[in-house]
Amino acid sequence: MGICLHSGFKTGPQSPLNYIIWGAKGHGMVVRDALDSYGCHLLAVFDNNTDLEPPFPDVPLFYLREGFERWLSSLDVLSPLGFVVAMGGARGKDRLSTADYLTSSGLQPVSFIHPWTSVCSNVIIGDGVQIMAGACISTRVRIGDQTIVNHMANVDHECILGKGVHIAPGATLAGCVTVQDHVMIGAGATVLPNLTIEEDVVVGAGAVVTKDVDAGSVVAGVPARRK
Repeated sequence: MGICLHSGFKTGPQSPLNYIIWGAKGHGMVVRDALDSYGCHLLAVFDNNTDLEPPFPDVPLFYLREGFERWLSSLDVLSPLGFVVAMGGARGKDRLSTADYLTSSGLQPVSFIHPWTSVCSNVIIGDGVQIMAGACISTRVRIGDQTIVNHMANVDHECILGKGVHIAPGATLAGCVTVQDHVMIGAGATVLPNLTIEEDVVVGAGAVVTKDVDAGSVVAGVPARRK
């Protein structure tokens, strides 16, 4: 079981959490801002892109798994040590594989719910879930591992989100929507009630989905059609 940070309670360590971020671009900056609100201590940032510059002046950036392993071997004992995989966009499979690697290295996935959200008390969230500022998540929603519900997204009652899903800023899932693994719902898109979005789908920004979407599809437009 990972660590969960939510306004009013925390599962895991009661002292300030030490953690790392894998992902040195914009989403990583947003993640740090959210975890700063819980008093967490960011030790290092990692990325697979060796051309990137450090996103923070006070935190070192290391590259690739080789850089991570060198950094980890140099640490004094810090337990528990959490991690957040900050890869946005349609990169759910990458988030999941990176999380598996970091978990196998002894780190714990951090789920967090930004203090400026509305999340019902019976929502079930998996490991490494990121719920960003302004999101609204209604009753009896289930959210799978390494899923992002981004700024101002709305997830209505009884929706089921699989693993490695990304609900982009301003998107809306009406009630009883099922979103399978590795799906990207683009910014401002709307999915009407009682629909199923199968795995590995990309829904374009601003689309309105009015019927079920088959696995591996890319859909866009109003109403959404396969591209």
